[in-house]
Amino acid sequence: MTPALQELLQTAIDAVLAASVCIQKYFGSAEFGLREKQDGSPVTLADQEAEAVIRRHLLAAAEPFDILGEEEGLSGTGTRYRWTVDPIDGTRSFVRGIPLFGSMIGLEDTTDGSALLGVIHLPILGVTYAGARGLGATRNGRAIMLPATVALKDTILGTGDVAQFDEAGLRAMFERLVALHGYVRGYTDCFGHGLTIEGALGAMIEPALNPWDIRATQAIVEAAGGTALIRRSKRAGKFDALFGNRALVAQIARELSFAPD
Repeated sequence: MTPALQELLQTAIDAVLAASVCIQKYFGSAEFGLREKQDGSPVTLADQEAEAVIRRHLLAAAEPFDILGEEEGLSGTGTRYRWTVDPIDGTRSFVRGIPLFGSMIGLEDTTDGSALLGVIHLPILGVTYAGARGLGATRNGRAIMLPATVALKDTILGTGDVAQFDEAGLRAMFERLVALHGYVRGYTDCFGHGLTIEGALGAMIEPALNPWDIRATQAIVEAAGGTALIRRSKRAGKFDALFGNRALVAQIARELSFAPD
């Protein structure tokens, strides 16, 4: 039985808003305890404390599902539904004082990898995207809905960092995308995801993602009437994603031979 998504969506919103307090405390400070993880990615005290806050909120919910978080890994008893948590998506921006980062919470069905709900909060910009299956999507509480189609010539496409394409062995795909359209911009991390959810970007392609990087976005963009194509990346354990306006995503997928799993 599908869980009660309205209540769980509010739980996720409350969790990211609570986490934003400690994130804002560290933003712009020199005391955020930066270090490098084993995979070479950066982590700070803000990442760790924000995830701890989020976990406390999610575990206090009426239905305490498993949690898969970037900093603390997987915890739980093997529940069908699982939270995914990225306390700071865009830590590289955070440590450099660039305000284009945020917290992401998703709820996935582990039987098929589908995304049921998602929340993205950009604490410095004061923007919250939220959405769930059957409940629609919102930006700061106002409903958003992507149009049925948009012409490629009338839009801007977003991408992750070029390093992500290299990590996934997809530099040639990046080059094909740039050749396809003259307006391709690197609005990476969840800031770019939010721009796509609200239609400012027509579509976005981002390879070599972890589950906590994409499940929230997948749920919200689908709730907004868009689509998300997800496939296993050439980088083990990661995913490549193409998401945004439904018709535009289909067109780009054909042009780039991007086929979902």
